Amino acid sequence: KLIDILSYGGSTPDIVINYVVCSVVLFAAGRAQLRDVEASRASLCWASSALAFVIAFQLGLCTVIGCTGISIIWNAAAGYAVIFELRAGPLRVWGEEVGIPTRHRAHGRPPARPAPTLVAALVLCAAADVFYAAVAPPLTTAAHGCALVLGAVLAAAHGCVRRLAACCTATSTALPPDTQPLARSDTLAPT
Repeated sequence: KLIDILSYGGSTPDIVINYVVCSVVLFAAGRAQLRDVEASRASLCWASSALAFVIAFQLGLCTVIGCTGISIIWNAAAGYAVIFELRAGPLRVWGEEVGIPTRHRAHGRPPARPAPTLVAALVLCAAADVFYAAVAPPLTTAAHGCALVLGAVLAAAHGCVRRLAACCTATSTALPPDTQPLARSDTLAPT
């Protein structure tokens, strides 16, 4: 069953289209993640966990409903990459600033241009989605849209967790010494 899911039931055109799009989108999403100046091991762990979740979701869904393919994976990766890139700071697209102004503006940096690999990946993703909207049942198009939203939600959740962790770290280091949590060796010994 797993081989059938991953091989599109032997359809060579679907295999080529989907694995090329998936490879390009995952490469671009990975580059966007690594370009982040604040990328940390925890951040990369979150992205890897999100990808593992989406892969498990795709395989589980196809096992339950009898579909084939990996298009949910590349659509979710595209949604993740877009939100991740927009959260990184304003971008300059066709001379206009887009995105969520965050650390770039705070540090006086000019808006960045989106990475060419990300733009190429999104164009390829959109072309594949349009192709499948024309040739596949409407449920496939709905699944692709939902996967884009899933990826965007995972990226937004990543940002929330990151801010929460930064807030907790800043708060715990700012506490007066007498309110710091006790270390195991600092516990009261019997007298």
